[in-house]
Amino acid sequence: MTLVKKTFLVFLLAFLVQISLMVVLISFGYRQSESQWQTVRSVQARQAALAVLTGDSSLSDSLDFPGQLAVYDANRILIATNRGMGARAGVARNLTTLTPLPLLVNGKVIGYYATVESEFGQDSANKALLDTMVLVLLAGIFLSLAISLLAALYFARLVSRPADQMSKALQRMTDGDLSKAVEGSGSEEIVKISRAIESLRTRLLSERTLRTQWAQDLAHDLRTPVSSIKAQLEGMADGILPATQDRFLKSGRELLRMESLINDLEELMRLESPETRILPEPIDAHWFAQSARERFEALILQKPVHFYTNVAIDSFIADEGLLSRAISNILSNAIRHCDAGGAVTLEITGDGKETRLSVHNTGSYIAAEEISKVFERLYRGEFARNSPGSGLGLTIVERIVHLHGGTITVESEQGIGTTFTCVLPAV
Repeated sequence: MTLVKKTFLVFLLAFLVQISLMVVLISFGYRQSESQWQTVRSVQARQAALAVLTGDSSLSDSLDFPGQLAVYDANRILIATNRGMGARAGVARNLTTLTPLPLLVNGKVIGYYATVESEFGQDSANKALLDTMVLVLLAGIFLSLAISLLAALYFARLVSRPADQMSKALQRMTDGDLSKAVEGSGSEEIVKISRAIESLRTRLLSERTLRTQWAQDLAHDLRTPVSSIKAQLEGMADGILPATQDRFLKSGRELLRMESLINDLEELMRLESPETRILPEPIDAHWFAQSARERFEALILQKPVHFYTNVAIDSFIADEGLLSRAISNILSNAIRHCDAGGAVTLEITGDGKETRLSVHNTGSYIAAEEISKVFERLYRGEFARNSPGSGLGLTIVERIVHLHGGTITVESEQGIGTTFTCVLPAV
């Protein structure tokens, strides 16, 4: 069922409920009015009869009472009626089925009176009022129905038009067309939905562009070592190149680079999966820093560089396995790009609300225009173009930090060095 039909149905049901309530209330009011009218008529009849019995009864042939009224003396003898004395016999016949009501004055019965009960609608004034009320009620029902239908049509179109536009936009996105922007109009809720769809479209477009670029970069990074190995093997097979140990070692290094790229790519895909969850646990900060140093001890001695640690807290909460991988990637880059005789510093601090892990290295620096790109997939700037690596290490670091709900920043200045800082929430 379309939104327009549903809206019409809702308005129609609401209209029927309102009309039903109106009819119930009018019926209740009518019964209340009828009851009050009967009460007033009874009081009027008693007062008219009392006037006759306490006054000159010979002058009371016509009483000021709109209905049929008969007045009797204490002996139940008819002495007056408001239909004229000539009509007494007919009045008496009409009243024979009624029980006369006694009239008491100071506790003594001075006479009786009887009336013929009439219906509320038999009164001419009441009848005119009822007819007018019925006409007004019918006119109100038809007018309300017309207004409700027009309001339903307007509201349905007001809601369905932007909803239809968003539906078409989503269908275009489903079909792969992300070129047209989604513009929202209408109510605040509709605008919020359209903005969310536009945000999704922009993100999908960005992801598509990124995937395309990533696939091209990945193909390029794999094509180079594959072509090199292929040329070496074909040359050795044709006897053009001698099958020396050095050539086999170079081919092996190319294969190791390909293996590293594939492994990093596989790990990044796992980390970017929506099902990936971290397993936070308390980590001894001093042990963590010492473990990081031990992992790179051979590389530190080989470079050589000085390695310093500055641990200002006892422990922090994080996924030890993932965070070790992230810090290892940063340290590996820091040692690689540190000048011989320079220094690499791992610092762990915190203030109870957040934990900060910083890695600083002296030596080469990252140009300002490249800092915003260092976390992009397969990006290898001038500072790393001639160094080994897959180009995914810092992308993996950023993803691990984000999984922890943290942030990572880079500061680099010529003559001072580069600092990577990971900020993690304390809990």
